[in-house]
Amino acid sequence: MIRLSAIRKGFRLLKCKALGQPLDPELRHGVQIWKLTLRVWWSSVTRKPLDVRLHHEFNLWAEKGVGEGMDNPHRRIIELTIPKMDLAGKDRILDLACGAGLASRLMASNGPRVVGMDISDGMLRHAKSQTAQMQIRNVNFTCGSAEHIPFPDNFFTKALSVEAFYYFEHQDRVLAELQRVLAPQGRLFLLICLYTDHKDSLRTVDSVDVPVHVRSIAEYKGLLASGGWTDINAEEFIREPQPGRKADVHDRALLLSASKPLAGFSVAQKLQRTNENALLESLT
Repeated sequence: MIRLSAIRKGFRLLKCKALGQPLDPELRHGVQIWKLTLRVWWSSVTRKPLDVRLHHEFNLWAEKGVGEGMDNPHRRIIELTIPKMDLAGKDRILDLACGAGLASRLMASNGPRVVGMDISDGMLRHAKSQTAQMQIRNVNFTCGSAEHIPFPDNFFTKALSVEAFYYFEHQDRVLAELQRVLAPQGRLFLLICLYTDHKDSLRTVDSVDVPVHVRSIAEYKGLLASGGWTDINAEEFIREPQPGRKADVHDRALLLSASKPLAGFSVAQKLQRTNENALLESLT
């Protein structure tokens, strides 16, 4: 059913077009959301690659302000995760599928260099804007696919992905790419709230127009083991119900962590690391 407010906006839009008047901010925003919604629908109907569909879906989310809207429920579980990452000033951290950049900014407050990466340029515009307003200098953002991370081998010491890993179509490929860009013994942290052991989370599967993976804790541990990761650990953060507080799917979260195996690390690779800070500085 078409809402009366939508009909009114339609008449205002037609009036502006007929009279050659510029659109007011509200109408411009509405037109942009309509265009992005059409792109999401078209990419689904034409069966575009999942990365393309994710790009359009999360650009729509960005325009609607969903990224910032998730800051509050995500903040608690991110703040529970960061102490377990044992961050140090010398770390180089990848925040994969960073969204509006909350985790990137929280990790940067501990001193390390952080790169936030996302498939959505719309999300990254919000991330860059908020980070600049907060005058955080040790965070950079770049756009790209999780299956093709645009950094050299052994570049990062740690990697974090918050509430995103279940969106990746080929999770084994993403894990292989993460292992490539992590230094030997580098640590990986995957934080998710959608998994079969968390029964209440399953109702969120149909809330997005892209497919998602729904696995158990045991299946995720097996996936990491089959990819050659070591020191695999799974831990749940569970917030007990409280009177007067509405239950939320983020009240229960799973933190998976693992290490890249220690392998031969050549002198040439060690020398290469001396010039890699320039790559971070060149990001926009």
